[in-house]
Amino acid sequence: MASITTRKNGSRFITFHDAAGNPRHITLGQVAKRYAEAFKVRVEDLAAAALHGHSPTDDTSRWLSSLEDRLYAKLAAVGLVPERQSATIGTLIERYIAERKDELKPESTRKLRQTETKLLAFFDKDKSLRKITAEDATAWRRSLKDLGLSEAAIRTHCGNVKTMLGEAKRRKVIDANPFDTLKSGPTPSKYTRYITPDEIQRVIDACPDAEWRLLFGLARYAGLRIPSESHRLTWADVDFERARLTVHSPKTERWEGHDQRVVPITPRLMTLLRDRFETMPEGEAPLVTIGGKGAVIRRARRIWAKASVEPWARLWQTLRSSCEKEWAMTFPQFAVSRWIGHSITISGKHYANAVPDELFERAAKTTACAQRQAQRKASDGAGNEQKQGNGAERAEARNSADFRYLRLVSASPGVSEEWSRGESNPRAGTVSSAPLRVYPLVYRRPIDRQRRRSGGSSRRSISRVMLGSDTSPPARCFRFPPHRASGGSRTA
Repeated sequence: MASITTRKNGSRFITFHDAAGNPRHITLGQVAKRYAEAFKVRVEDLAAAALHGHSPTDDTSRWLSSLEDRLYAKLAAVGLVPERQSATIGTLIERYIAERKDELKPESTRKLRQTETKLLAFFDKDKSLRKITAEDATAWRRSLKDLGLSEAAIRTHCGNVKTMLGEAKRRKVIDANPFDTLKSGPTPSKYTRYITPDEIQRVIDACPDAEWRLLFGLARYAGLRIPSESHRLTWADVDFERARLTVHSPKTERWEGHDQRVVPITPRLMTLLRDRFETMPEGEAPLVTIGGKGAVIRRARRIWAKASVEPWARLWQTLRSSCEKEWAMTFPQFAVSRWIGHSITISGKHYANAVPDELFERAAKTTACAQRQAQRKASDGAGNEQKQGNGAERAEARNSADFRYLRLVSASPGVSEEWSRGESNPRAGTVSSAPLRVYPLVYRRPIDRQRRRSGGSSRRSISRVMLGSDTSPPARCFRFPPHRASGGSRTA
């Protein structure tokens, strides 16, 4: 239990006993009695938490986060809370970069330094992190926009600040991150230029030597990041027999299983690799050694002019995205994303974000081919139906000519029975068959020598019974002597 003591001058202090049983005092000064009583409740909660080794209540934790540094220091002096780390925005950035010196890539360090410059141009470097509000963070983002920075650059800087202050929040230097609500992260690319196979072939033909041709080929035919991945390749990474290329990726190596990937070697890239192998000096390990950003851009402009190809922005990234788009036209996306070295989500947002004209032309050709095939089938079907109709008409005409002088004999329709297969005790259903057409048919038997000598007749008549209507062609024919069809008479 804690108690409140008031001095003669009106100053108040709180007394409590620590875990060892020693009395401890916290001076509040000349404050209202109600304020001193509320403070005493928090002190009792903190003393009980320290005595029993558990965390204070949520209300007390929130109260501590909003407590000013002067009173917080008095609580820390008597062992109720740990020392508060008072960090400024300047010291935060320096500490964050220094602690990650070994794991940050040079490009990442450069971007963090750029963010530091933008922050210290708006905030005082000695400004306490606890005094930065969400309104201050929003005003800082607005100032970046006033400087003319692109939305992508603004989001990059906001993301860096959110990460650094998130680490401060994790260490309980601050209780809330005022930059959490700012929009950050990569923005979808709006540049959709696709380098066609014909364009890249003309560019490669205009390159001065095999090394330059291979550099453009690695970006367009294998989708490598230039220069972080291309300049790490050695001949040990090239599998000529299986047509596969092992790519070491420094950008994704911090994630487990993503330090390298295997990329297929296309026939065009295989030709460039063999040319480079034949012209490469002895003892030179990397496949590509071309360096200097400015020198590369100047050389690329001369190559574009020689090849009569329209220049494109983002020299190597555009070639890399064109490679992925061409792969996506042929191979499944999960394999393409694995070869290119990022997730399917990133592919759809930044790389495969537009449909090339080549795919529209291919779809148009496929549609035209399908239409021609459909028209050909329709024409063939009409011809077949016409042929079948002509054949049926000729057969009917021939039958009519053969039997126009013969007497038509009627026959009584027969009776048939249908049985249902599914019934356990089936009952017959009586149906009437189609009318019968009975035609007498005269045919000539082979005449043997004895009958020819005796002068006997070789002619004999039988009847043909046709099932069907009077107009439709007969479906089945039955032959039997004419006396059965005509009710017992043996003459037709």
